[in-house]
Amino acid sequence: MNITKIILISLILTTSCDSRVENKFTETFDDKITWNELDEFPSIKDCNNLNESYLVRECFESFLSNQILEKLDISNVIINKPINDTLNISLLINNSGKVTISEKDIPQNIIENIPSFEILLVNSVDSLPIVLPAIKTNLGITVNSKFELPIIVKSK
Repeated sequence: MNITKIILISLILTTSCDSRVENKFTETFDDKITWNELDEFPSIKDCNNLNESYLVRECFESFLSNQILEKLDISNVIINKPINDTLNISLLINNSGKVTISEKDIPQNIIENIPSFEILLVNSVDSLPIVLPAIKTNLGITVNSKFELPIIVKSK
């Protein structure tokens, strides 16, 4: 009889302790994933020398845009109709600094006039150099980050 009471009380205490531990962990985890102004955006060495975080971000976004457009080899592409359209891509910079396309929204007009455009775009992003990943400063670790990048495609 006493052993049954001890086991029952032990189960109640163990269950209630686990519940409190899980809730505490969840609250702490949610607090840690909030981005704050001390965290560092992904960057490159040249942009890291800037003092303000918004300047670092603008510099890095400009670097990405310029590099993608420079590496987007459409010199051999023949376009029959004029194009003036914008496509949006989401770039993922992983915690090692590798840049990849996570999502892309290519308008039908571009696909019809430049059938190889998607392959050319993926190749240009794949050829980007490794960058400095974002840093979550309160944890002291590098983290994945995502950027939205519009690309304007114009032809005559």
